[in-house]
Amino acid sequence: MTADQFYTYASVLIFIPWLLLIFAPRWQYTEPIAFGSALLLSLAAAWFTWSYLSDGEQSGSLLSLEGLRDLFRSPAMVLTGWFNYLSFCLLVGIWQVHDARQQKIPHVAVAPGLVLTLLAGPAGLLLYLVVRFFKTRKWEV
Repeated sequence: MTADQFYTYASVLIFIPWLLLIFAPRWQYTEPIAFGSALLLSLAAAWFTWSYLSDGEQSGSLLSLEGLRDLFRSPAMVLTGWFNYLSFCLLVGIWQVHDARQQKIPHVAVAPGLVLTLLAGPAGLLLYLVVRFFKTRKWEV
């Protein structure tokens, strides 16, 4: 399978766990499916990182902007970054649904934060934390 195919499949299939989190948060298989998806994405990111590092012609660095640009010229490292983003945001979404259930926050108040977490990561988490604060009157998690 090519890097382009991995990208396409992951970018389309990621909507399955997100749709479950948004529209079926109380279904018994929603969290396990979402967690399994995040785990698979994390393993794919690790595999692409390993494939990049085992290639003898790697270049780039995380210590400078130019080095980062060089690092992401590799399709393997672009996929690593993308899969990392998708899996981390999905884990944050799982936590939001789980925490909202424990805090007895209505799901209709959580769903906008989930959509924003899918689209803009930290902005969605911030929105959820604000909603959570107004419900619980505490910032502690």
